[in-house]
Amino acid sequence: MRRPSPALVLLLLTLVLSLVPARLHADQRTSRLAEQLKANEDYRVRTQAALALGASGDDAAVKPLCDALADSNASVKVAAAAALGKLGKPSGLPCLQRAEAREQAPAVKSQIQKSMAALSAGGGSAPPPPTADTKYYVAIEVTNKTGRPEGEIEAIVRSAMQTKILSRPGYAVAPKGETVAQGRKIVNDKKLKGYYLLATVEPAAYQNGNLTQVVRVSMWTYPAKSLQGEFAPKLTQSGTPQKDVQSENILMKMCVESAVDTFHKIAASM
Repeated sequence: MRRPSPALVLLLLTLVLSLVPARLHADQRTSRLAEQLKANEDYRVRTQAALALGASGDDAAVKPLCDALADSNASVKVAAAAALGKLGKPSGLPCLQRAEAREQAPAVKSQIQKSMAALSAGGGSAPPPPTADTKYYVAIEVTNKTGRPEGEIEAIVRSAMQTKILSRPGYAVAPKGETVAQGRKIVNDKKLKGYYLLATVEPAAYQNGNLTQVVRVSMWTYPAKSLQGEFAPKLTQSGTPQKDVQSENILMKMCVESAVDTFHKIAASM
């Protein structure tokens, strides 16, 4: 049998390498940065690693950044807190809250508070304002019955709802904290159809080795708030006999995404 030429081997190797998923490279980069953040003796390297993780967009960056909030160097802690805010993952909020309670350095505490505020506002970013193509304007409110921290649940649910609503053309979302008067002016001035979605997150239920999550969503006109409908997506994950916050978060997000799909269909028919 003829052996392939070196040129052919090189070509095949290039093709194989080109098929390696980008996700693998991203995972490796996150792991490398996490190791630098954890173990490098130079605080400047740890600081740069934290900032790079904040720009990665990777869910796996949350844990090393949370761990870095206890770093011995204040600059690293500031960078880690800022990175969690930039990363925009609601799962970063609980560790920021814990760090804020114990932190003594004013600069670090200030950055932690800024990042907490950014995440509580909906994943670190305010919704874009209505444009000339906007037809629907949606205000969101979250009620938390889970017993978990208010800011944590608010960040997860608001971020998921906002992202899902804005995935359809013609929709804009009211910023958190908007007053009724402000909402009325936007709806009237731009001649939009206004809606208000109230998401009530029920406590996670663990029974017979399963986890069940329900989010009840009521749909109202906005700003007048006349009830238009109610729906309560319910999801169950098997093989979860004990408390699993990450799974709760995932089911919570899937519930509100399902609710927003229903809202989109109802709004389009009205």
